[in-house]
Amino acid sequence: MLWLNFLFFVDYREATKKGYTDFSVFYTAGTILRQGLGHQLYDRQVQLRVQQDFAGTHPFLRGPLPYIHPPFEAVIFVPLSFLSYRNAFLLWDLAGIVMLFGVAAQLRPLVSRLHPLSNWEFVLGSLAFFPVFMCLLQGQDSILQLLVCSLAFRALQRNSDLLSGCWLALGSFKFQFTIPIFLLFIFWNWKRRRFVLGFAVVALLLVMLSLGLVGTKSLLGYPGFALQTVDVRALGGVPLSLLPNLHGLAQGWPYPLSGLFGMALAVIASIGLFLFGAMKGRTEEESKNLNLQISLAVCVAVLVAWQTNVHDLSLLILPIFFAADYVFHQTSKEAISIRAFLLPVLPLFISPLWMVLWLGIGKVNLMVIPLLWWVWELGKELSRNRGNTAALAQDI
Repeated sequence: MLWLNFLFFVDYREATKKGYTDFSVFYTAGTILRQGLGHQLYDRQVQLRVQQDFAGTHPFLRGPLPYIHPPFEAVIFVPLSFLSYRNAFLLWDLAGIVMLFGVAAQLRPLVSRLHPLSNWEFVLGSLAFFPVFMCLLQGQDSILQLLVCSLAFRALQRNSDLLSGCWLALGSFKFQFTIPIFLLFIFWNWKRRRFVLGFAVVALLLVMLSLGLVGTKSLLGYPGFALQTVDVRALGGVPLSLLPNLHGLAQGWPYPLSGLFGMALAVIASIGLFLFGAMKGRTEEESKNLNLQISLAVCVAVLVAWQTNVHDLSLLILPIFFAADYVFHQTSKEAISIRAFLLPVLPLFISPLWMVLWLGIGKVNLMVIPLLWWVWELGKELSRNRGNTAALAQDI
């Protein structure tokens, strides 16, 4: 899979040279801030002018490839904007690989059976995972969020709820994922007051930073700008059939599913899946089942988020790692079916399948089906553990 991904990268290199990759939006945002034009960060004409200085006109858009993330994230890319676009892209990808080593360093102490896996083996395995590869190919920021979430969950394992909330809030440059994860953990344990405090304080600081960067008017206009962009393909929105979430699965088809009926179906399905995760994830022995809870929370978050791209599924490295370690802990006498628990994950690792669904038939939303199956297996296993705990308590 790693070799196939490399061949795909070689074939895609011309688009990278022309600035058609997603990294151009971050480079654009960093340049706008460096030029002191923060109040115009979400002005399409300003973004277009800056992009035309280093990239050609994108053939599918009526304007720039738009920056639609919160203002505070653009600060990260200001130093990179001093470099040429090509050098900045290469440096960001190199930073992404370094961040994968950081993820490995955070996750390996949380598992025992997979702990002997070296950091470089973890990184190579991650690069063979198509969403992680796509993140590097596009110069996206999903690996950064993977690292931040890894830090948050490592702190949670150490019972450092305040620090965990702080780290999770720092990942709010993709708030469509961090908010569902945050809400699920609060629902599972109402006593996590320090977790809420850490999240709230950092989130407030990020809002204040954003306000200082772009001003009140631009910040208030940001939600409308982002929603309009993701809804219109010519402005930079991704076709719904290419979204690997419930929104894409419900609406990524011809009319009438592409209309209001499909939207209503997506909303109802998302609420239902979130409630399923909220109910199944509650457990008495939280320390014993925390890795399974993390796995369930991440899977539910990427499915219910209104905007999930292929590279965003880099977050699935977390549940894949934890679920594999959980299975390897089981003995033949225990009532878990390894085949049923890990079989839904297998399609995610087949790079040719991703390529066919993306470039061949344009139906990446079909990847939601094995993910839904996996959420069901995770919820079922958490319920089984809760039942075993209750039976043991009754016997005692």
